[in-house]
Amino acid sequence: MIKAVFFDLDGTLLDTFDLIYESFKHVYKNFLNKDITREEIYPYFGKPLIYSFENLDPETIDQVIAAYREFNLQHHDQMVKPFPGAKETLKKLKQRGKILAVITSKVKSTAIRGLKLFNLDRYFDLVVALEDTEKHKPDPAPVLYALKFFQLKPEQCLMVGDSPHDMVSAQRAGVKTAAVKWSVLPWEDLVKTKPNYILNSFDDLLKITGVE
Repeated sequence: MIKAVFFDLDGTLLDTFDLIYESFKHVYKNFLNKDITREEIYPYFGKPLIYSFENLDPETIDQVIAAYREFNLQHHDQMVKPFPGAKETLKKLKQRGKILAVITSKVKSTAIRGLKLFNLDRYFDLVVALEDTEKHKPDPAPVLYALKFFQLKPEQCLMVGDSPHDMVSAQRAGVKTAAVKWSVLPWEDLVKTKPNYILNSFDDLLKITGVE
């Protein structure tokens, strides 16, 4: 029986890809004088920003990340939206007593801002963000943090995500995985991680968890 469902945020609950892409375009153009394609940011999707710019010198990294976050926050509320069925599904899961958590590589304040924008924060018992663990997805540390917080066994939980980093992080912690079909990332990369379930819509999650 699945007692808890852990969700990635960007690309899973919230459609933030255009915002993320425009943020990357902004800093690449202004700091590196380079144009970047959508495909070029796929490897960094779902990972902390520092890994996206790790080839830069430390001083430049700090400037680029600050500029990225400034642009991102400035356009956040206008460019973010929940995926269809997200709010209704969270409500039903909560009504049936499921424990819900967000596990994201974003800083906590930005993650909560996105949730509050659509009144989704009320459904979550925990938000595990960048500052909560030293290591991040695809390392199992964020998922292990949630397991310890709730005092749950891995087999009692399910991780829902849109990137290979989500799948691998959960698998390394012994947690079952569900890959969302609405991911903008290359589907073959997700399939390679061999998720336990594939969600064509949020309705599939309700069936998997026994809510419907």
